[in-house]
Amino acid sequence: MDEVNSDAFDLTSLLQNDDDEVSTSEMEKAYEMFLGQLVFSSNDPRIDIMENYDLCVDPKWISWLERKIGNTRDVEEKMALKDLSDMIMDVKKRVELSKAAEERKALEAEEAEKNRIAAAEAEMEKGRVMSGTDVLKKAAAVDNAGVINMAKEQDADQQQQKKKTFYEMELTPEIRMSYEEMCQKVLPPYKPGDTPASIVFNFYDQFDAQFIKVLNERADNGDTGAKDVLAALAMEQQKRVNAATVALKEVLSKGDPMRMEGAIVKLAKEGRIDEPFLLLLEANADQAMAAGATGPAQLMRKLRSRAMSEKDKQSATKEIKLLRQLLRESDSNAREQLLTDAFTPKESLIVSILMDEHNHFYVCCV
Repeated sequence: MDEVNSDAFDLTSLLQNDDDEVSTSEMEKAYEMFLGQLVFSSNDPRIDIMENYDLCVDPKWISWLERKIGNTRDVEEKMALKDLSDMIMDVKKRVELSKAAEERKALEAEEAEKNRIAAAEAEMEKGRVMSGTDVLKKAAAVDNAGVINMAKEQDADQQQQKKKTFYEMELTPEIRMSYEEMCQKVLPPYKPGDTPASIVFNFYDQFDAQFIKVLNERADNGDTGAKDVLAALAMEQQKRVNAATVALKEVLSKGDPMRMEGAIVKLAKEGRIDEPFLLLLEANADQAMAAGATGPAQLMRKLRSRAMSEKDKQSATKEIKLLRQLLRESDSNAREQLLTDAFTPKESLIVSILMDEHNHFYVCCV
């Protein structure tokens, strides 16, 4: 680590030289030292990747890292290096998307400014040929109605923006690019044995609304693979809704609210609480409230809250459980309390069973 942290080997200067000027052994040593710097750093790896971005995305370094991953025989080392490689590629993609978005916005702003200047010049040209009387009339009209018209135009713009739903909003090039990797995973060609149905089943949780928009756009443009995946997705969604309906009937058949909550716990242990089940509970609560049935609506909300809590318990890590709780909580004070509880050290109670000289057992709490 002393050698890594020192300036004994400057990878930047080596990369700037021609390959003929740098021996293979020197490059190998430099790459190994740079890899050690990334692996053994106490920082978040993404921070180190960004601080050394040009080096991390250099094609020669990436090729060397891929060869090292392929040549290593240690399973744990291979997995760790693969995770680092994936992280570098993810950071690279995000940086490229950010740059593309900035460039697009700059071009749009430049085009808008050109249009504004052209409109202003056209208006000035029109004003040159107007008579004095026409100028006075126009000034009076602007004075009387300018503010009103401006307000009406702003209102119209706001109404137009409100009318646009999420699905009506245009897909930007950056959005398409960000889902390119996902498209490669779910669209043909498939490996032997894979089908649109099996692909949708395996990647179901990654089909968010934005990705479905991307697939719909591809399908509208004649992509048959996207059409097949969307059809398989619709079938999978219907299966899950049907399964959620059956599960909800099982819960409601218990009759007593306490027994219903017990059924929820059983479903959670069986892994049958998913997003369709939670959405079905929410939809029933909303329908009951709209119909004026306050009691059933409160029961449905209580069951939904218990279902989410039980689903959290099945989470792989405490971090995911905390994130889910924070995302669901709308009250800022409640979110703060969740964070406080999560990061407050807990005092553990150690219970020991001791035996005295008379072979009598007793419990000691420390």
